Amino acid sequence: MGFDLGSGLTSSLGNIGNLASAGARGFNAASNLSSAFSAGLASPGGLASAIRSINLPAAGEAIGDIVGAISAFTEDTYANDWRVRLSLANWTSFKSSPVLTPLKDSGGLIFPYTPKINIHSGATYTQIETVHTNYKFQAFKSSEPGTIKITAPMYVSDPTEGLYWIAMVHYLRSLTKMFTGNDPKAGNPPPIIMLNGYGNYVFKNVPVVVTSMDVSLEDKCDYIGVNVVGSAAGNLEGTADAIGGLANSIGGAFGGAFGGAVGSATSIISGLAGGIGQVAGLLGSFGIGGTTSGGVTHVPTRSTFSVTLQPIYSRNSARKFSLDRFVTGGYLNNNFGYI
Repeated sequence: MGFDLGSGLTSSLGNIGNLASAGARGFNAASNLSSAFSAGLASPGGLASAIRSINLPAAGEAIGDIVGAISAFTEDTYANDWRVRLSLANWTSFKSSPVLTPLKDSGGLIFPYTPKINIHSGATYTQIETVHTNYKFQAFKSSEPGTIKITAPMYVSDPTEGLYWIAMVHYLRSLTKMFTGNDPKAGNPPPIIMLNGYGNYVFKNVPVVVTSMDVSLEDKCDYIGVNVVGSAAGNLEGTADAIGGLANSIGGAFGGAFGGAVGSATSIISGLAGGIGQVAGLLGSFGIGGTTSGGVTHVPTRSTFSVTLQPIYSRNSARKFSLDRFVTGGYLNNNFGYI
């Protein structure tokens, strides 16, 4: 009887597992096709090659452009706005996230109250050990722009400002995490964003990464309840997690009594959960799935943000740097700024 129960469960869930697997393959094919056309637009001569690679199994290859998560702060839309601004990461999930809508509408994370900023530039010299001399010689080793530390107050007086506070916290947290799991760009580091503020000679399209963020939640202030929204794709991920938990429960409760039959059933359930998780991950990546209630979040009326930014330059951009051009202001109109 135990064998019949396991066999029936296996048979029923097998059909569901096949359906989920087919759905996951469909989403993977669609994602690969989109990547192929993106590659073709960038290099028309490689379109045919890109299409032929659609059915190749995923391994260590990046789907699409590996630098697609770098911010595309390429237009001077906010050229006359001298406020300190962190651009929104140029990746679909960041642009379509319901929680980050306030930042998208404002053109990035703007610190609404004047922040305190510490900047640093340094040059490193190596001391040359020389005998019989009164003055030691110094050999230049390297320069580095140093970290940029921003300390900004934030005051919230209504739900609209509360949503902006939530978006700031969620965005800065997101910028300290890498792409992993079901992400189409799994394995890539956190996105690079652009820092602007106070005019061309202070911060002009400076590529930075967030190395740390701190927010103080004061104990001597009021808190405002704010209704927020979440992603429906996130709910689908939750369903996948629940199904995965069910598989573990079944295996633990009946594995000893029914043996391999239940083991096969739990394996199928786990596979189903994985397929749903992949579908949800792709939905979230491409901004599909709509919104759902995210409940009420309580926001402090007074808090302080502390953000540490690290300017980051590739070997290629460092190789192109010219001190003469830098000194004469030749990089002021660049979409990519040196400091």
